[in-house]
Amino acid sequence: IHSSETSRENARLVAERFGFPLVELDLSPVYGQIVAAVRQEFARLDLPFPDEADPAHRTLFGGLRSCLRAPVGRFVNRAFGGGIRQGTGNRDEDELLRFYQKGGDGEVDCNWIAGLFKSEVWQLAAHLDVPEEVIQAPPTPDLWAVGESHTDEGELEELTGVPLTYTRPGGPPGTIEWASRENEKNGCITGAGADLPPAELGYDPEQSRVIGAMRRMERATRHKAELPPELPRERLLAEGVVD
Repeated sequence: IHSSETSRENARLVAERFGFPLVELDLSPVYGQIVAAVRQEFARLDLPFPDEADPAHRTLFGGLRSCLRAPVGRFVNRAFGGGIRQGTGNRDEDELLRFYQKGGDGEVDCNWIAGLFKSEVWQLAAHLDVPEEVIQAPPTPDLWAVGESHTDEGELEELTGVPLTYTRPGGPPGTIEWASRENEKNGCITGAGADLPPAELGYDPEQSRVIGAMRRMERATRHKAELPPELPRERLLAEGVVD
């Protein structure tokens, strides 16, 4: 859906390298029809409709693109003879940040790389002889119709105001993996130390900014995690609302 040509070419490279069939579908017209229909309904109801060209609404329209792909991908999978829909999220993205579209790339049956940090995904890719062009490509959701200028790290910094970065093989530690490992040690994001000022846990000002950003993202995305119901049935029973 208005994807970059680089993403398409990289998909073709992977399919050729590993010898699997690649089904290519351009859903851009379908996406356009849905947006136009919703815009028309908003106009009928005299409701303001977001401007797709406004950068402030890129995540809104990008989310629709992501969600449109998911059922079509599952349909193609089942039409091919059934199978399991594989996830592509890694630990940097999925564990604390939950940096995925709940009904889009998060709509999967299993995800065998979910426990690997992004740095380890790159190492595994090199071991499996994934094409070098794919390994070197900037990580991008490619959902804003702006090509590779839309990157994971750029969007995360835009969301939080803090550089949240990946650890590239042989490079300096990325802030996401660093913070996740710190959380394992002292619960600075989701554990016993989550309510303490980072400085009290011994972090310098720059580290404190990263911890603070990770905390904000983790709290803002908890709706993507499995949580107890907001309205327990026991309470409704006690109040006589249900029997």
